[in-house]
Amino acid sequence: MPSPEQRETGRWRVVRILIRAEETLLTLVLSAIIVLACYQILLRWLTQGGLLWLDPLLRYLVLWGGLLGAALATARDHHISMDVVGYLLNDRAARWLRLLTNLFSTVVAFFLVRATFLFIRSEYEFGGSGLFLLPTWIWNLIFPLAFTAIFLHFLLNVLQVGASLVKRGPTAS
Repeated sequence: MPSPEQRETGRWRVVRILIRAEETLLTLVLSAIIVLACYQILLRWLTQGGLLWLDPLLRYLVLWGGLLGAALATARDHHISMDVVGYLLNDRAARWLRLLTNLFSTVVAFFLVRATFLFIRSEYEFGGSGLFLLPTWIWNLIFPLAFTAIFLHFLLNVLQVGASLVKRGPTAS
């Protein structure tokens, strides 16, 4: 039977794999943005023109990069937040506040995931063709992917903070 430490390691291995996949995809997207933007600038400088399809592609890549970056920021707990009273609280109260804010964020992210799936379904049914004659719903798949990742990261934060509250016991401060 595995020890609690081994179970803990195995449980969070999935999280590490998810984060590694997000980092890899974000690295590829940012590399493509840099290379393609430099290529477009070079073409405009040398030929007084550029590739017509490259600017819309770069817009999509920037959208993908921004949403993947938001998912990674959530995974690392570096997302935008306002800490109005957290610094005034003791450790246990601050962890309870963190649990509540992560729980609230998980619920909000869940509804965003639901909305993005409805959006993609609508794009699938009624959307037209986009760049490279691909349907627009394919280009917009980043919305459900990123918001699902954000939801999972917030949910895992809830579980992690909840576990730390249980481990410390009711008398810890």
